[in-house]
Amino acid sequence: MADVSAITGASSSSVGASSTAGATSMSSTDFMQVMLQQLEHQDPLNPTDSNQLLTQLAQISQLQSNTDMQNNIASLTLQQSMGAAGNLIGKQVQGITESGQNTTGTVTKVQITNQQVYLQLDNGAALPMKNLTIIAQNPTTTTSTTGAATSQTSAQQLLQMLQSIAGGSSS
Repeated sequence: MADVSAITGASSSSVGASSTAGATSMSSTDFMQVMLQQLEHQDPLNPTDSNQLLTQLAQISQLQSNTDMQNNIASLTLQQSMGAAGNLIGKQVQGITESGQNTTGTVTKVQITNQQVYLQLDNGAALPMKNLTIIAQNPTTTTSTTGAATSQTSAQQLLQMLQSIAGGSSS
């Protein structure tokens, strides 16, 4: 069997960098480089068994599949969170900001920053979706000017409908 220093001699910087980060952070590219170095520096009188080589190739394929699946699941989770957050637009929410402050407000928009979903509130606060504590419908009677205008418009529409019914029945 070849000496470990001979195996990693040509690319000691790339292998050394990945080994300092830990064995779990080795990418499939790093693994492939180590395997190729091993094949280049193997003892010609005692070559690597072909079954071992096939096992290692299967491990590389499995590692790549797991990495792809993990990325796809993360993407789907983010999309689902974005869709759920979109349904909160116009609703009253309460939660804890990243700075640890309790805040309450109406959701005005949703955005993604650093792979996290944030709710933008009417009070200017950005609330991470994961920190929501209460979700509620906005009250139907509000003291804001837009709420008063909406209530007035609804009352006018109701009055017009009643007048049209009363006018239609007298003819």
